[in-house]
Amino acid sequence: MGKHQSDAQKVVAQPAAELTRGFGADTLSINTTKSKIDWIATEMRGAKSRTGKISLIDGYFLTTNNEIAGGKFIVDMETMDVTDMPVHEKIALKNLINHLKSDDFFNVAFYPVSILEITSVESLETDSLKISGNLSIREITRNIEFVARQNEKHFTAQFTFNRLDWNIAYEGSWADKTLIDKEVELSISVYVD
Repeated sequence: MGKHQSDAQKVVAQPAAELTRGFGADTLSINTTKSKIDWIATEMRGAKSRTGKISLIDGYFLTTNNEIAGGKFIVDMETMDVTDMPVHEKIALKNLINHLKSDDFFNVAFYPVSILEITSVESLETDSLKISGNLSIREITRNIEFVARQNEKHFTAQFTFNRLDWNIAYEGSWADKTLIDKEVELSISVYVD
């Protein structure tokens, strides 16, 4: 397997932005069964990677005049899974998932959800939106900006973020800390009802 190369846009964490509430906005509910979030984390500058998935438990877009104006998405951190390990390695898989859920990374026992709240939306091309939103992981909130594609009732986005901006930091040995890359890639596919 070669080195992981990503064309995903890189988001830069900024201070949390003020949320604007649209009065009279309509709500489009997310289909949490069809929607999905895939992740890729790498080691040794992409020489080795792990892939996985995580589930949305709730979410919606706010629309004004049939245009996306806001929204909120809640991720169930307990659903974190690793998808690239062989099924016969059950113990190793369970240990890795438990380690990712531990205080070394996401501390799911104390922070069971992560949240993205849209703070602004700008239409770009006919099928693209520039979305700014407050991303809260481990109750640390930072504003990020990314481009999403819209196709009828389906929205997609792919970006990387620096996990250290949300204190997702493994406190192992120096070698352990430096081998795990800082960037985590998310591929998001959201369907509305």
